[in-house]
Amino acid sequence: MKELRNQPIWLIWRYENSNGRENAKVPYSVTGYRTGTTRKFRRQWVLYDAAKKAAKDKRYSGIGFVIPKGYFLLDVDHRTQDDPLVQELLARFSSYAEVSVSGGGVHIIGKCDLSRIPTAVDEDGKRILAPGYYTKNPHNGMELYIGGLTNRYATFSDMPIRDIPVGDCTNAVLLTLEKEMKTDLPAAPVQAEENTPEMTAEEIEAAAFDVVASLQRQKNGAKFSKLYDKGDISGYNSASEADLALCSIIAYRAGNNPALIEAIFNASALCREKWLSRPDYRRDTIRKAIESCTGSFHPSVMDHPSFIVFTKKGEAVLDAPLLAKYIRETVPYILVRDSSRQGTLVFVYENGCYSLYSREMMLGIIKAPVAEYNEKLITMNKINEVYSLLTTDLNYVAQDDLNADESLINFRNGILQVTPDKLMLFPHSPDLNSTIQIPCDWSGEDIPTPIFDRYMDTLTNGDPEVKQLLLEFIGACVSNVKGWRMKKALFLVGDGDCGKSVLKSLVEKILGRGNFIGIDLQQIEARFGTGMIYDKRLAGSSDMSFMTMAELKTFKMITGGDSLFAEFKGQHGFEYTYNGLLWFCMNRPPKFGGDDGKWVYDRIMIVRCPNTIPKEKQDKNLVDKLYEEREGILYKAVRALQEVLRNGYRFSEPESVKAARQEYIKDNSTVVGFYEECMCECTGNKRSNMTVSQIYRAYRQWCADNNNGYAKTAKEFRDILASHLGTSYAGMTVHKESGTYYRNLMLNAETNAEYGFF
Repeated sequence: MKELRNQPIWLIWRYENSNGRENAKVPYSVTGYRTGTTRKFRRQWVLYDAAKKAAKDKRYSGIGFVIPKGYFLLDVDHRTQDDPLVQELLARFSSYAEVSVSGGGVHIIGKCDLSRIPTAVDEDGKRILAPGYYTKNPHNGMELYIGGLTNRYATFSDMPIRDIPVGDCTNAVLLTLEKEMKTDLPAAPVQAEENTPEMTAEEIEAAAFDVVASLQRQKNGAKFSKLYDKGDISGYNSASEADLALCSIIAYRAGNNPALIEAIFNASALCREKWLSRPDYRRDTIRKAIESCTGSFHPSVMDHPSFIVFTKKGEAVLDAPLLAKYIRETVPYILVRDSSRQGTLVFVYENGCYSLYSREMMLGIIKAPVAEYNEKLITMNKINEVYSLLTTDLNYVAQDDLNADESLINFRNGILQVTPDKLMLFPHSPDLNSTIQIPCDWSGEDIPTPIFDRYMDTLTNGDPEVKQLLLEFIGACVSNVKGWRMKKALFLVGDGDCGKSVLKSLVEKILGRGNFIGIDLQQIEARFGTGMIYDKRLAGSSDMSFMTMAELKTFKMITGGDSLFAEFKGQHGFEYTYNGLLWFCMNRPPKFGGDDGKWVYDRIMIVRCPNTIPKEKQDKNLVDKLYEEREGILYKAVRALQEVLRNGYRFSEPESVKAARQEYIKDNSTVVGFYEECMCECTGNKRSNMTVSQIYRAYRQWCADNNNGYAKTAKEFRDILASHLGTSYAGMTVHKESGTYYRNLMLNAETNAEYGFF
C-alpha cells in the first residue's frame, strides 16, 4: 500500500445517519468538513499520514481513500476469511488484502489496465463499466469499484490479511466480472436479519397502519384484503402457503423489517394458534417472504434521499422544501445582502474560502444530489423553486461582515492570524466569512527569493528603506486591514520600462480576479468611479497618463475612510466606506487644484523608480517568475506588515519619499511653487514694501504667465502659505496704517522687478 499512501487521495470519515441510511460512512476532509469523491474536491484530499493523524485528533471513525484511476477495490461483504468464496478470491488476486472496517468482510486492493476492462460511454460522454456487469451485486454481497470508471472512496481498516504490495490484477478482475459480477447470474437469498431497523412499539403500530393502508390501495389490493381481512385461503394448497403469500405481500411494502411484518400479520385474519405458538415457524416464514423479494422492495422502503417522497402508487417525487432543507444542512453557503444592487449574493464555501456563485452555478449545486439519485426526477421548475426558497431566507450576512477580521489572512493551508508580535496559523472555518484566499501555503519560514530580490534592487536602486515600504504596502494589500487606517496611497513614478508596473501586477495576480480593478484618478473622481471600486481590495492604474484635475475630492474621502456615495448606471445610489488601498504607476504625478493642503499630500507616498531596463534585458515572463516565488515574497510582506501594526498603522516612509513629496508639493501647488521660486525671508533691516494684497496680485500674474492654472483665491493663498510654513495668517502678518504686510517675507529681487508694479 506504500504507493497509495504516498498519493493525495486520503480523507477521513465517520458514521452518520445520512439520506435515510443509518450508520452511513460519510467522508470528511481533514479540516472537518464534508467532502466528496469528484475532482472538484481533490484539494481536500491529503496523504495517508495526514489523514491518519486527523482521524485520531478529531476522533473520527476512520480513514479512507478515493480510488484513483487504474486501481480497484473488491469488497466482499458478510463473509469471513474462511468462506470458500473469499478463499477463491484471495487465491485469484495477488495483491494487498485486509479485513473490512466492520470486521465482517474482506477488501482486496489492486491495479488494473483500464484499456482491457469492458466499458461503455454514458449520455454525458463519461466512460463507465459496460452494461451487463454489476458494480454492486445484490445477490452475492460483492462490490467492485474501478478508479476512472466510478467516483468512489474506500474505507481503510489497516488490518491486512495479506500485506503485500498492490499488484496488477487485470486478469483476475476480468475473470471476476465474468464469473461473479454478470447481471444475469441467479439471485441468492437476501439475509433477512441484517441491517433491520430497530423500532419502538409505538413506531411499529404507526408504521403498520401506513403499510396496511398502502397495500389496500395498490393494484393487487383485493388479493391482500382477501388474505388479510377475510382470511380466505382458497387458491392456495395449504394454510402455510397462504401465510407465506401474505407475508410476501407485506414484505414488499415493509421492507427488510421482520418485526413490522410480524406485527401486521398478527392483526390479520390469518393469525392462528400455529403462528402464535411456533416462533420458528414465524421466523422461517418471514425470512422466506423477505428472500422472495430478492431486494426489490417497494421504493419507499429502499434507500433514498430525504428529499424524495413517494405517491400512493409508489412513484418517486422530488419535494422542493425538503430539498431546500437538505441543501441548507449539507452545503455551506451564505447569503449576502448586496446594498449596491439591492439584491442577494450567494457565496458557497469550498476549499477554505467563500466563492461568489452565479444563479446558474447555485442551480447546479441544487441539482447535483437529485441527479445522483435519479436524473429523471429533475425539473427546472422544482430546482428554481428550491433556489427561491433558499434565497428568501432571512439569515443574511452584511457585506461589511465579509473579511471583517482585520487580523486574518486566508492562505491555502489555513488562516493566518497576524498581530504586531505573533503569527499563528489556524484551520479554515466557514464561520470566518473569508472571500479572498492567497493562492499559496503559509510557509512560516524565510524562503529564498532570488529573482524577486534582484528585481527589487533594480526597482528601488538598492534602497533598503524603500524596499521595506513596498513590502509593507504589499502586506497591507493581501491582508484584511482597512486601507483607510494608514491614510496612504502609493504612487510609483518613473520613466517607461523601469519595471514599476510589474510589482503591482504581481500583487493583483496574488489577490485574484474580482478583487482588484484597473482605474485611474480621473475615473475615480468621475460620477460612477466610486461604484467601480466598490468591494475591491486594490484599485489603481498600472500605467496612468499625466493628467490635470480640478480636485482630488474623492481621493481624499477614500484614503480618509469617509462615507462614499456610489451608483451604477440605471440603479439607485448607495453609501459605503472603501476598505481597500490605492496604487498607481505613472511617468509623472498628476496636477490637481482645489483643496491641496498639506493633509492631501501627506496621503500620497511617491516612490521614484530611476532605472530604465534596456529592451534586450527585459523579461516578458517576469511576473510569472515572481509569482512562482510568492510563498517567500509573502512571508517577507507579512513580516513587514507586522511593522506597520507595531507603528500604529503607519508605513515606514524613507527620507527619499518625504523629499519626493515636498518636490511634488512645490511642483503641484501654485502657492508653494510661488513661495519657493518668488519669495524670500527678510534679512537685516529689509522689510517688504508690498502689502499682502499686492503680493497676491503678483502671484496671480505669475500663475497666468507660467500656465499654472487653478490660481487660488486670496484666502486660500494665505491659508496654504501659512500651513506650509507651520504658522497662522495672523502670526505671519503685521497691520500698519498703509495696509497689511508679511512680517518676514517679501518678493525676491527678480520677482519684484518683474511683478512689483502690481
